[in-house]
Amino acid sequence: MTTAAFFSDIGRPARDAWVYDPEDVAEHRRPLVPRYGDPAWSLLPLSNNPSQTDDMIRWDWFSDTYRETFRHAVWALINHGLPDAHIAKHGAPMRSTLSGGRMLKTANQWSVFAEWLDKQGIVTLAAVTVEDLAEFAYHLGKTKGLSRNTVCSYLLALSRLHYYGDPYLPLPDRMVEPPWIREGQDDYLPAASSKGENVAEPITPATMGPLLVWALRFVELFAPDILAAHEERRVLHATADALNVPLTPGCDAGLQSFLADLEERGAPVPVAGWNSRSPLAPAALFLSAKTGTPVKKIHQVMRKPHWRAYIKDHHEPAMLTTRVTAQLGGQPWHEPFEFYRSSTLVKHLATACFIVVSYLTGMRTGEVLALQTGCCPDPGSEDAAAKRHLIYGPAPDDTDSEEDTDDEGGEEEAEESAMVYGRQFKKARDEDGNHDSAGAVRAPWVAVPQVVNAVRVLEALGPGQGLLFAAEVHDPRMPERRSSRSLAYTTMANRIISFVEWVNTYAHERGRSPEAIPPDPHGSIGTGRFRRTLAWHIARRPGGLVALAVQYGHMRTLISEGYAARSRGGISDLLDFETARTVAESLSHINEALQEGEGVSGPAARRLIHAAATEHERFGGMITTTRQARNLLADPTLNVFENEEAFLMCNYDRTKALCHPARGGSDSAPSLDRCRSTCANIARTDHHADQMLAAAENLRMQALSPLVPEPMTERLQFKAEHLEELAAQHRAGRITAAEEEAGV
Repeated sequence: MTTAAFFSDIGRPARDAWVYDPEDVAEHRRPLVPRYGDPAWSLLPLSNNPSQTDDMIRWDWFSDTYRETFRHAVWALINHGLPDAHIAKHGAPMRSTLSGGRMLKTANQWSVFAEWLDKQGIVTLAAVTVEDLAEFAYHLGKTKGLSRNTVCSYLLALSRLHYYGDPYLPLPDRMVEPPWIREGQDDYLPAASSKGENVAEPITPATMGPLLVWALRFVELFAPDILAAHEERRVLHATADALNVPLTPGCDAGLQSFLADLEERGAPVPVAGWNSRSPLAPAALFLSAKTGTPVKKIHQVMRKPHWRAYIKDHHEPAMLTTRVTAQLGGQPWHEPFEFYRSSTLVKHLATACFIVVSYLTGMRTGEVLALQTGCCPDPGSEDAAAKRHLIYGPAPDDTDSEEDTDDEGGEEEAEESAMVYGRQFKKARDEDGNHDSAGAVRAPWVAVPQVVNAVRVLEALGPGQGLLFAAEVHDPRMPERRSSRSLAYTTMANRIISFVEWVNTYAHERGRSPEAIPPDPHGSIGTGRFRRTLAWHIARRPGGLVALAVQYGHMRTLISEGYAARSRGGISDLLDFETARTVAESLSHINEALQEGEGVSGPAARRLIHAAATEHERFGGMITTTRQARNLLADPTLNVFENEEAFLMCNYDRTKALCHPARGGSDSAPSLDRCRSTCANIARTDHHADQMLAAAENLRMQALSPLVPEPMTERLQFKAEHLEELAAQHRAGRITAAEEEAGV
């Protein structure tokens, strides 16, 4: 027996061995730990993130040639970390150990590599040459057309495969060192694209407005009725479940009496609906709870020819007794609830809660799905600042918080430790810099009343403890795989689609078509775009309103306070990015207009001309990275904000700003809802003058209407005259970029 063969025989785990140690896994997930020889490996037990998907590495991805080779390599990937010497060669992108999601991606990338090797006729990793690896990198970028970042991810995966060779794999499965480890990756990557790191488009206002309005209707108007129907349905289910016992003589007495009464009156029998086996299936569970009869007996009795014939002509949906109390437009918002359809409304209610919480807090999707019952306690202090609701996550270690509670003050300390922590997942790292699936500590979120209402609704839907979006509550399929898990990202995204479809059908059927939710031109709404959309609106409409209801200025204040104790990576970075992009776009448009001969007026006219030229030279109207955003916002000469309602540009200088009476502070942005016409920071363009004249014409048209009261007519005419005067002042005092260069 050769050395290589001996190593291969003893190096690979036995087929019935655990892929990873069950003792290192949460007890409720230990049954999911796979065996080495299984056709698929679940990575779910490796994660403590409740919203983690049930990632499965399937070995049919690999051909017979490479299946066992990569099975062993993936086993090493899961169980062994890389030494620091290898990590140092790649910097931040390389980690000692990977998260479950990254392991899945790495295995998938290895399968693409294995498929390519098969096509090249290369049957072992040891036979791969440096030239082969360079050719594969070229294949990824040129043939497959993958982006630079994606190809970089593939190259890191192949570097990792090489590193695992010497210590863990037999000789035939050890791959040569890839050339990019010594030479660097640039020569093996496609050219960088013009797109930056923030490629997700915000949801358009035309879509976001109606979506939020309907979500708030569910949370604040429809929720009491849906919750009451949900509770009645839950009680009926529990009653029927309690009757699931062996059948005894006479156990159908209640059913027989119920049916006899219906037949005597010619009344309909409650049915569940239509299906292929039984055109009109009796509402077995509903009848079981109503008559005290086991479900099995219900089916036996209702299969008799007499009752089949009766049901054919006498049937109706199984109706709940819950009354519909809420109204929309002066009419009940819904018909009486059906037993078998009320669960659909519960799903839409939970989806509405997700939309409200996700959009009005700016949380990431995983952070929303990780929220637990009790995460938003009512403020207990009389202090005005403490009356704002805060949203907390679970403590980082519940066992530690229970220790030493017998000491004086111990219970208070334990309670505090269970509340003052929250969890974020995207950039969570352990002490070694590897991904921490349990999440990292963060400051609590500040919640506006609409968010608090949504949390209260979710708490009412749940069992009183656990995750607000617990899978076993909101999607109770396969309970053995869903314990302590939240709904998945994909599930929630699909539910948002269903929510929109339900709303649009509802609106059209009730003559409210103008209130329907139009499709977003950038595609599916998904779950991750709410955070970006909130930042987009805050950055572009300071002091405006969130979809008819929530003040953006208020939201901005609360979010800033909520992130005061946070490190980088929060929504504050996203707000800065959107603010910088808004500034860059505005100055770019102004620069183009100035180059075409348009003019600028006002005390800050020359500052605006210089700012537009500076921005064009440095950024060209495009902000694609957070570094560019920080550089732009750090330049005081580029702090230019447009106030569309006042028809002006604010060239913000804190020491001159009249919107902040106590000048000299540290405010980095103007309060555009407090603009003063005499402020030294004001500048207007020709476009603003045209807008003022158009607005003045519109006001005069309104003043001519005989329906407008005389005092209102006078105010409209005065406003129109004021706008026309401002436009005339602009025309008289405007300067152009050419005049500024000439020193005129």
